[in-house]
Amino acid sequence: MSKTVTFVILLLLVIKTSVVCRAQCSQGAIICETFGSGPRGLLPQGITNFTYRARACPDDGEYTLLDTVSGDCHGQAWHPILEDHTPNDVRGNMFVVNASYQPSEFYSQKVAGLCPGVIYEFSLWALNLNRILTAGACDEYILRNPIIAMRIEQPDGTLIKEIIQPAITRTATPIWVSLSMQFSIPTSSNDIVVKLVNKGLGGCGNDLVIDDIGFRPVHPGLSIQFSNSPDAETTVCADTRLSLTVGTATGYISPAYLWQQSQDNVTWTAIPNATLSTYAINPVRPGRTYYRLRNTQSINASAVGRAQCSAESNVLVVNGLPDSPFSLGPDQVLCEGTTQAIPAPTSLPAGTTFVWSDQSKSQNLTVSLAGTYWLETNFNGCTYRDSVIVESQNCRLDDIYVPDAFTPNNDTHNDQLVVFHAGAFLTYSFRVFDRWGNLIFVSRQIDVSWDGTFLNRPCSDGIYAWTADYSVLNPLNQTHHFVRSGRVMLVR
Repeated sequence: MSKTVTFVILLLLVIKTSVVCRAQCSQGAIICETFGSGPRGLLPQGITNFTYRARACPDDGEYTLLDTVSGDCHGQAWHPILEDHTPNDVRGNMFVVNASYQPSEFYSQKVAGLCPGVIYEFSLWALNLNRILTAGACDEYILRNPIIAMRIEQPDGTLIKEIIQPAITRTATPIWVSLSMQFSIPTSSNDIVVKLVNKGLGGCGNDLVIDDIGFRPVHPGLSIQFSNSPDAETTVCADTRLSLTVGTATGYISPAYLWQQSQDNVTWTAIPNATLSTYAINPVRPGRTYYRLRNTQSINASAVGRAQCSAESNVLVVNGLPDSPFSLGPDQVLCEGTTQAIPAPTSLPAGTTFVWSDQSKSQNLTVSLAGTYWLETNFNGCTYRDSVIVESQNCRLDDIYVPDAFTPNNDTHNDQLVVFHAGAFLTYSFRVFDRWGNLIFVSRQIDVSWDGTFLNRPCSDGIYAWTADYSVLNPLNQTHHFVRSGRVMLVR
């Protein structure tokens, strides 16, 4: 006969390992142990101190993994179990235990990488294998039922929490019972040790089957929504702005936030610098994009992207309608007194309509003045606009402009006599004369201007004559030589 109860949980040493769970495991489970299906050998070393026996009816202190349990074991003392607890688990295995005599700790596993202040749940499904017996070989014994203590400690042995589960009573037919406990770890540690202690005494009974062991975070509610719509999915024009915001966020005071996005609702990436309770998509991208939010206690801000440390919101879907992006090209220069045509792009998608800044819809926009001009397109109800700046320039390279007055009074405005020219000089000489015809200034560089002095002394107010001798290349790359003269008023 069996003597006491056991229990094993296959928690992973590395919590962030991904586990694919069957339907029985809770959403977001870090651990989901269903014991697999089909032939299965002994459990990994260190999980339990019981002895593995590959047979249908293990003896005291032994365990096995089976997809069915025979009702003939130990003088028909056990219920026949035709399938495990996991739904849709074809030939799924159960952990079948015939426990030892004395109460003792029978499971200990360190779990690393958790987060303080987050609630975790440790759960399993158990079944009392023992039938309700009539008089027989065990009359002299108390027919004991399984009692399991679930204990959570810090690595140094400090107790965090312990739950002694009620005894799993015998029933006329086999019935699965759910056992669970919740806890949070203190701020001094991110690691815990899970221990299971058998509180039952040896003797007749106390035999057990276990399945669907789970370990998961239990996060508070978190939801997100569009700022201007209650829907979970929206369709907008690409290259526009769309705002997302928190709908509900209970449980965490001053939480840390992290927005995430995905192209397939499977692989998620963090959105750079998106750590507030609202997020502006600017701009919306063409195609389908999924968005969700995570939050956690502020102490876990560095781990907000990890499922075991943060709550996960619902998913919002944004469908970005493709527009017709285009470019009018670089800014342009317009020669004074001429006109210039700005063409509409020829690569616009079929069905695109457009309008120019003057509300015309022709293929080209003809401009004759400097300014900013734009073209706006409409494709599938989505608009897109690009602008081009047109600057006016004196394209007559033989002309120069010399102001007829300047004020060299050191007020940083019009302090020098500057010669203006639209192009570049091949040769250049600029001279200034006083009223008696004396040469008082010479420059052979366009960027060296007269500052109203002679021999480093300010010249008096009055009229001064100038001459400019220069040569330039014309549009046909021919050299032309010019001499210009004029007069300027010096005013202080």
